[in-house]
Amino acid sequence: MPLHFWPTVTHLGNSALLLPAALVLALWLVKTRHAPLALAWGLSFGTAVLLVLATKLAFMGWGIGSAALDFTGISGHATVSTAVFTMGVWLAVADRSRRLQVLGIVAGLLVGLLVSVSRVVLKAHSVSEVVAGFALGAMAAALPIAWAAGRTLRLRQRWVPMALAGMLGLMPQISQPAETHGLVQKMALMASSRDAVYTRHMLHREQRRR
Repeated sequence: MPLHFWPTVTHLGNSALLLPAALVLALWLVKTRHAPLALAWGLSFGTAVLLVLATKLAFMGWGIGSAALDFTGISGHATVSTAVFTMGVWLAVADRSRRLQVLGIVAGLLVGLLVSVSRVVLKAHSVSEVVAGFALGAMAAALPIAWAAGRTLRLRQRWVPMALAGMLGLMPQISQPAETHGLVQKMALMASSRDAVYTRHMLHREQRRR
């Protein structure tokens, strides 16, 4: 693999890009008179993001994790990339043939899978953390897609999700990593009143002492 392949792939899960992208998809659905689908997407995606945040705060603030699974919190990169790319690509073909819709969903999931693998390769997350993130992201996209099954969608300006996908493909070349990790650390310290957050090293050290 080229030297910068995995760092470039992992930037596709950058929350600084994907959280606004999720909002754009929701607003586009509202504008095209599909507000119920926008609501379903917003609730599903928002719940997934809150679950990621909750697991990270639980570990950083109170050490709630699993040494056996090497689990310190659900991977946010894996979750949001899988959800946003799957939903975005599906929306681009949602009123086309069923076969094309399935191919779109698979394409989005593959992007999420690549981002998930990149987090393990770059040693940012363990396998259990990215598996949980990939599964959560897939579910966040699957729920609104399933809700829309059988409903007639008249999507206009389909260039919006397509342009969004193109932008996200180019942005990793110039974007900087999001500072969300530092923000979550500050939140964990404020909530737990600790002086320092729990770390993966501390989790395994405590396990060895037992």
